[in-house]
Formats: sequence, C-alpha cells, structure tokens
Amino acid sequence: MNVTHRKLDQQAVRMAATTLILAEGCTTTLMVQQFLRNQGYSTYQADISDWLNEVAQQENWNVDQNPLFRVYHFPTFSTLPQ
Repeated sequence: MNVTHRKLDQQAVRMAATTLILAEGCTTTLMVQQFLRNQGYSTYQADISDWLNEVAQQENWNVDQNPLFRVYHFPTFSTLPQ
C-alpha cells in the first residue's frame, strides 16, 4: 500500500486550530494533531506545539495552562459601555 502524506506547515496548523475552536470552543495540540492526521498530514507533536504557539501569539488567542496541557481559544472581548 502506497500512502502519501501532505506536508505540514504553519498555515495548515492555523486552519485546523481555527476550525476546531469554531466547532468546539477551544483546542489543544493533541486535537490539532489528530485533526491534521485525519486530513492526511504527517504530524509530530513538537511541530504542532511550536506552530500553534506562534499562531496563538500572532492571532492574540488566549492560552490557558492546566497541569496536563495548554488550551487555546479565541480572545474574549468585553462589551463597551452604552
């Protein structure tokens, strides 16, 4: 069986994370990795973690650290007074 994998890049990580946050409200590197593998990408946890951290900084996403992993989600904006 000849299996070809798509080449992973930061844009693929950004799109996967955005899709997962929109669908689930948040994401983790493991969720992004599984999503991308299902899309045919060859993924490594270290690469996903590095790129997801860069994306989160560029997009000003919130990152919560719990004892096991980081949880990424879109920033929350407070409403302006009327």
